[in-house]
This record gives sequence, C-alpha cells and structure tokens, in this order.
Amino acid sequence: MEDDLNIWPPHIYLHNIALALNNRLPDEQDRCREVAFLSYGSSHVVVTLKTLLQKTYVVRITSAVFETFQRTHPFWPEHKERSEVASMIALFKKNLPVPAIYAFDEDKDNLVGGAWTLQEYIQGYPLNRILAQLSPEDTRDAFRQLSQCMLRVFDIQLPRIGSLEIVGDVDGIRNLSRSDLDIRVGKIVTLKDLDNPYIVGRPTDLGPWADVREWLKSVAEGCMLYPSEPGTESPTDEAYIERVKQIIDETPDSLLGGPLSVNGPWARDMWSLHNVIAVVQDEKVVKLHFLDFEGMQSVPAFVRGQAPFLPDVSEDWLKVLLEFLLEHPGFRLAHEQGRIARHLLNLAESAWLPDPGDARIKEFREGKWEDEATLAG
Repeated sequence: MEDDLNIWPPHIYLHNIALALNNRLPDEQDRCREVAFLSYGSSHVVVTLKTLLQKTYVVRITSAVFETFQRTHPFWPEHKERSEVASMIALFKKNLPVPAIYAFDEDKDNLVGGAWTLQEYIQGYPLNRILAQLSPEDTRDAFRQLSQCMLRVFDIQLPRIGSLEIVGDVDGIRNLSRSDLDIRVGKIVTLKDLDNPYIVGRPTDLGPWADVREWLKSVAEGCMLYPSEPGTESPTDEAYIERVKQIIDETPDSLLGGPLSVNGPWARDMWSLHNVIAVVQDEKVVKLHFLDFEGMQSVPAFVRGQAPFLPDVSEDWLKVLLEFLLEHPGFRLAHEQGRIARHLLNLAESAWLPDPGDARIKEFREGKWEDEATLAG
C-alpha cells in the first residue's frame, strides 16, 4: 500500500478472518485454508479466501482502511453496509451479472475487525485495463455489452425513493442471494460530502419518499447533508430555500410525473470501468460483471436518464455508449424529457449554498445549465 495514504489496519489479522468464517461458508463441510490480501478502497479492504474444498471467495471488510476516515466516520459501516449487501442481493435476484452474496456480519463481537461480506469471487480483468488491448470493433462491442447491462438495471422498477435494505435476520444464512429474505426501499444512503472532515453523524432526514416533489423539497432542505461539528456549519438562507421549494411546487406534472417519476436503481460508481470485470476470450470481451454498489439509491427515471459520465472513458466512447442507451425508448424519454427535472434537482441540491441575487434561480429559469451529472451520491 502507499506510504502515508493507506495502511493495513493493525486490528485485522488474516488468521482471525479464517477462524471467524470457518462456520459461515456456503458448504457446512468446508473450512478455510488460506486468506490473502487482494485490494482496498477508501473504507474497506478485500481479501481472497481459499478453502479445503478448493473454493475461492472474496471477503470485504468495511471500516478498515484510511485511518482518518475511520476516526471521523464511525457511523459509516452501519449507515451503508447493509444497504450495499441488499442492493447486490436484489440485483442478483434480477439475474444481473453481480457477485453472489453468501454471508454478511456486522462483526459486533469484533472477531474480524469490521463488518464483513462473504461473496463470490469473479475472475477477469477490470475493463479499464484491457480496453487499450482491444480493436476498435471489439471496444465498441464491449460498450454495447455495457449499455445492455445498464438498460437492464434501468428497467428495474422500485416503489419509492430511498435505498434498499434487508428486512429480517441474516444470521445463519449461508447463501443470502438465494434466500427468501425480503428486500425493501428504506432510508436513503448518500455518499455526498463524505470528504468533509468535520461531519459528526448521518443525515437526519433520509426518507424514504413516495412523492417526487416531497423528495426534491427535502433535498433543498438539506436531507442529504451530513451534520458538522458546531462552529463549522455553512450558513443557510432559509428564505432562498423556500423560493426553491416554491419552484418545485410550481413545476408542471408533465416535467416530473408519469414515466419520468418511475423509480429504479442508481449508483455513482456502479459503471466506473475499474469496477466492471471483463471476461476475455480470444482477445474479445465475452461477459461483464459489476462489483460496486456502494450508496446505491432508488431514484426517479429523470435522474437515471442522464448521459453517463465515466471518468476513465474518452468523450468519443461516451458518445458511443449514449447512442446505444438511446436505442431504448424508455431511456430516450428519460434522457430527452428529463433535462429540466435534472436541472431542478441540481437547483435543490445547491439550495443550502449562498446565491447572491438568486443567480442560480435565474440560470435555471433561462435553461443555461449543461445537462451534467446531478447527484453526487
């Protein structure tokens, strides 16, 4: 790991992981044989777990990396981990190419050192690493496959705005993805402003919401803002927030309702190519798998219909990806007719920031904004 940036958590031992998971493997007769480091992220480490029956699994341990993050965000594992597991289970049940989830534990007995998830090990290569090795024709085909998966997710409908959560006890279940656990839309999980070192807890009003206007007004009121330490809060203009809420109420149903208001899954990093694992045969991508569902939300179609922005993809290939997506009538409608609604969400998200002379409101009314990605998570 990089010096002064990431450290292997001193309270986590590979041997302890093996002991803790011995009785949680999918096969009751199996036992852990070897645990090895695989990768890490901002709030977790990932290890591989090999067993006596020659199986290989992945274990994600949350709240494990970045000492500063762990110290300033003690609420984060509880806030998001169960939701991410619920999201992966729900997509697996819809036959999406995501890893199977076998077991999950919040590690309240501190056997491992952080909430952990035992999941399927997906063999392949991050898509961003192999694109340069593909011919233009095969690269185009890879983006076509990516668009097909994106549209399969777009077609999933959920009843409310929020994030998915597990209903019931997961203890003792050895294959969560194939269990009959109930998954529902609950409180929303947000990644917005997690880089703020002064936050002290989770947002207070996290829904869920059945009405798109009520959600937009809650966003304007700061429902997705993390509370800060006393003395570090940003000043707010309550009168300005009320003006934004009035605009939300005055927006015609034709711009917010109907097909544009149908809720479905969305996650900021789901489609980032470093989180997309490609199976390659004969120098061609034959299948894609998706790994990252942190902060997945159920949001209206007008949000999900925005043009995809992937930081590791050139503008030319993003245009190709959008062309594939626009072949789907529902996505085309959400993309083309949802522009004003996306701008309204953008206005609501920034309502807590000072806006001298109502400059943002004027720009919104004049339609001057680019149709950029809206939600920060």
